[in-house]
Amino acid sequence: MQESSSHGISRTVIWLMAIISGLVVANNYYNQPLLALISEELQVSESAASKISVLTQIGYALGLLLIVPLGDKFFRKKLILIDLFLVFGSLLWMTFATQLWMLYAASLLIGATSVIPQLFVPIAAELSSDKEKSSNIGLVMSGLLLGILLSRFIGGIVGELWGWRAMFGIAAGLMILVWLAVYKMLPEMSPNFKGTYSELMRSVAQLAKTQPVLQLASFRGAMAFGSMCALFTTLVFHMEKPPFNA
Repeated sequence: MQESSSHGISRTVIWLMAIISGLVVANNYYNQPLLALISEELQVSESAASKISVLTQIGYALGLLLIVPLGDKFFRKKLILIDLFLVFGSLLWMTFATQLWMLYAASLLIGATSVIPQLFVPIAAELSSDKEKSSNIGLVMSGLLLGILLSRFIGGIVGELWGWRAMFGIAAGLMILVWLAVYKMLPEMSPNFKGTYSELMRSVAQLAKTQPVLQLASFRGAMAFGSMCALFTTLVFHMEKPPFNA
């Protein structure tokens, strides 16, 4: 394995993180092309089914806020492995859920635990040389964005062929493979924050209060991301009706 930086991270590990980022973040978006199928099977309204997507994104936001900062406090590899176990359990619950409230709860948990890509980005940054830092971060982010986009395409195909439950079952199986890959190949990194969890969260709040550039970037990201999710969540119900019948 050829090293790509003086800090010891290899190009293979960077590609691994990019692929895993796509596979993990995809868990948040498989449901969007499947909402009509879920609505039909459970005999619930489109509005009720669409809350599955909303709760997944709420969970994702909570995971970004409450779980991702833990990467500074705990060993990241151990944190990622624990998180992957929780992702697997959430996807499995989604696969076998029989009532709407179960889908709601499982979706919230899927979103909250599918935040591993945001733990990979700082790993790529810290372990890369200055020369390759930008390209390595870009590669990991490319995997993340491809996962967001392709998950809807793949989810729709799998749902059409084998039903919506099959997609979440397949996703759960993929998380087992991801867990094994992380266990074998991801380097360990020591934590760099020694305080309590409350002190850690206060430091996050302090950054949000005092960094105008961060505030603007967060606002722009929220507006763009919200618009995209609103479009894709409602589009599925529109496309299933005439004249598309898709």
